[in-house]
Amino acid sequence: MSIYQYRALKPSGEVIEGQLDAGSRGELLKGLGSKGLKVLSAEEVTATVKKQPKLAKKEKTGSSDQGGAENRLNSRQLIQFTEELSDLISAGVQLDTALNSIGSRSESKQIALVANYSYERVRDGVPLATALRQASPSFNELYCNLVSAGEASGSLGEILNRQVGYLTTLADLKGKLATALIYPAFLVVSGIGVGAMFIFFLLPKLQRLVESTGGELPIIARLMVGTGDFLRDYWIVLIALLALLLIAGTILFQRPSVKYWWDEVKLRIPLLGKLLLTRFNVQFVETLSNLLTNGLPLVKALELVEGTTPNRYIRDQILGITDKVSEGALLNRSMEKAGVFEPGLVDMVRIGEDTGQLASSMSKAGLRLDREFSRSIERVASVIQPAIILVMSVLVGTMAYMMISVIYETISVLRNR
Repeated sequence: MSIYQYRALKPSGEVIEGQLDAGSRGELLKGLGSKGLKVLSAEEVTATVKKQPKLAKKEKTGSSDQGGAENRLNSRQLIQFTEELSDLISAGVQLDTALNSIGSRSESKQIALVANYSYERVRDGVPLATALRQASPSFNELYCNLVSAGEASGSLGEILNRQVGYLTTLADLKGKLATALIYPAFLVVSGIGVGAMFIFFLLPKLQRLVESTGGELPIIARLMVGTGDFLRDYWIVLIALLALLLIAGTILFQRPSVKYWWDEVKLRIPLLGKLLLTRFNVQFVETLSNLLTNGLPLVKALELVEGTTPNRYIRDQILGITDKVSEGALLNRSMEKAGVFEPGLVDMVRIGEDTGQLASSMSKAGLRLDREFSRSIERVASVIQPAIILVMSVLVGTMAYMMISVIYETISVLRNR
C-alpha cells in the first residue's frame, strides 16, 4: 500500500485536497470516482519499498534524462510535442510507449529530453501532469491542469488535441504582432543609421570645406555638428548615465505598485492600448472556451485564466469577476463592469448563459475576435508605417537641403573671389 496526495473536483465545482492509502494509482482513481470526485492530480507521497532501490539506482547511474529549466521548449517545439503525443494516444498507444517513442525518434534534442524524462517518471507511477511539470517550465499550470483532467476522465488524447489548437492560436497571435513590427523597426534602424552617418561623417567634411572658403554653416547644421561633437566627446559618460537609468528603472519596476501602474497605463496608450486589449480578449476567450469544453467548472476555469494573464491590471479585473461569479453573479454582467472586454464579447457571453451553451458561444466569439485582431494589426500598421515614412522623409529631406545649401554657398563664395 502507498499513500497518495490528491486534488479532486466535487460535482459542485469545489476543489478538495487530501491523502489516501491505495494499492495503486488506478485503485485510487477508481475509489475517488465512485464517490463522484474528478481527480485533477494524484502523487505518491510514500513510495513502496520495491520502488526505492530503483530510484536510488537511477540517481547513482546519473541518467541523462534531466528535468528542469534547461529543458525549456519554444512555442513550436511545445506544439510539436503536444501534437505527437495526442496523435499517438488517440491511436491507442499506451502513454509510456508514446513518450518513449517520441523521445527515441525526435530530431529535437529538447523534445527528446522532455519526452525521456517524462517517460521515466510515468513508468515509475508518476502522473503525466506531474512528470511534465517537473520536466520543463514550458508546461505551465494551465497545461498541466488540463492534462490532469484528461488523465482522470480518460480523454487525454482529445484534450491534448484541443490544446494543440489553442497553442497554435496563441502562436499565430504572437506571429501577427511580430510581423506587423518588422517593417517599422527596419525603417527606424535605417533612419538612425542615416542620421548617424550624416552627423559624424558628412557634416564635419562640409564644415571643413565651408570654413576653408571663409563661410559658415546654417544654424541647423551647426547645431547638428555640436550634437555630434558632444556625443563623440562624452559617449562614455552618456553610456554610464544610460546604464544607471536602466538599473534604477529595473529596481523601480520590481515594485508591485509600479508594475500595476504601468500595466494599466499601457492599455491607455493610443493604438497600442487598443491592440493589447483586443489581444487579451482573444486569449481570454480561447483559454476559457478550451477549459469549459474540457469540462472544468466556470469558477475554476476563471481562476486558471487569471493565472495565465500577464497584465496585472487585467488580472485584478479577472479576480474580481471570479469572486462575483463564485457568489452567484452572471458572468456577462461581471465582465461588463470590468471594463476590459469588447461589447460584442459580452453579448455573446450573455447569449451563451441564456441558452446554456457558454463554451460554444465563446468559441464563436473567439473566431470573430481573432478576425478583429488581424484587422486591428492591419490598421495599426497602416498608421505607423506611413508615419515613420513621413518622419524619415522629413529627416532625409532636411539633410539633403542642408547639404545642397552648404555646397551652393561654398560655390558662390569661390566664384566671388
